[in-house]
Order: sequence, then C-alpha cells, then structure tokens
Amino acid sequence: MDYPMHPELRPGSKFPNFELPDHNGEMQKLSGLLRGFPGVLIFSRGYFCPKDRRQLTNYVTHLQPEFRVNYCHMITVSVDDKYTTQEVRDGLGADWTFLSDPERRLLHELQMVDRTDPLHGEIYIPYTFILDRDRTIYKIYNGWWFLGRPTAEEIRMDLRALMQQRQDWVYSDPA
Repeated sequence: MDYPMHPELRPGSKFPNFELPDHNGEMQKLSGLLRGFPGVLIFSRGYFCPKDRRQLTNYVTHLQPEFRVNYCHMITVSVDDKYTTQEVRDGLGADWTFLSDPERRLLHELQMVDRTDPLHGEIYIPYTFILDRDRTIYKIYNGWWFLGRPTAEEIRMDLRALMQQRQDWVYSDPA
C-alpha cells in the first residue's frame, strides 16, 4: 500500500529515533521510551479532533490497564503545545507518554503532513505504527477514516505476534 509519508517508513524498516519534549517538557527519544519492548506509536491530529479523542479514550479504557503489566509501551505525538498536550493527556486519564511537536519539525521530516484543515494548520495524518523493540515497523494503520485506526484487539494481536518472537516467550524451568 502506498502511504503519503516518507518513503522509508515501511513495514520492515526502522522508525527514526527522533527526540521530542514530552507532556512535562522533558526531552524523550523514541528508543528510550520503548526500552527494548514493542510499542504503539500514535500520531494525533490534535486536541480538536473528535476521532483522536475517541481512539485514545478507547485505549485508556481497554489497553491502558494491560500496558501496565505487559511491558509494551504506547506513545502519542501531536503538534499541540506542551500545555495542551498535558491537558489532553490529563483529560483522558492517560498514563502513557505524550510528545509535543509544535514547531512541526518531525511532521515535515516524516512527510506526514495533513493540509486539509485550514483552521488548525498543518497537522499529522493520523497514522498508528506498531513497532518492534528495536523500532522496526511491524504494521502501519492509516487512520484518515476512523475505521482505519487500530482497535484495542488489533493492537493486542500485533503486540502478541511481536512478543511471541522472544526466546523467553514460553516459560522454561531454569533448573
């Protein structure tokens, strides 16, 4: 499938190890957030988008409790400023990392620019990437239409497939 984004962002390729400020203003690298486990990287159109709020609310309800115990990580990126990013995160009750790209540098580097909203300017095309522990892209969901965004169950299945590749997936008695 041909996606409107940087041509190197394809399943099997490594996602760039970008660095952005989080909801607290602290600089975070993607590799540091994944910490050697698979993750879900969500690009959000911004605070104003009802589709984004619905998607993230679903994840807070259905995935957040599991992410606390399954070692995988969720990360959201938007062009919102630090304060709006923090308000969105707090309003959702989300406990995962939200990153802020208000200067839109990463947006342009990744070539994921949605120019259809004159009121809010250039924003991210709402992609969701499922990443392996080394930032290898496993799957890409194009959420331009809400139904293109991954459900909680699709994310579970994708992360399970990645975790099953671990040598320690099946318990073995160390004795």
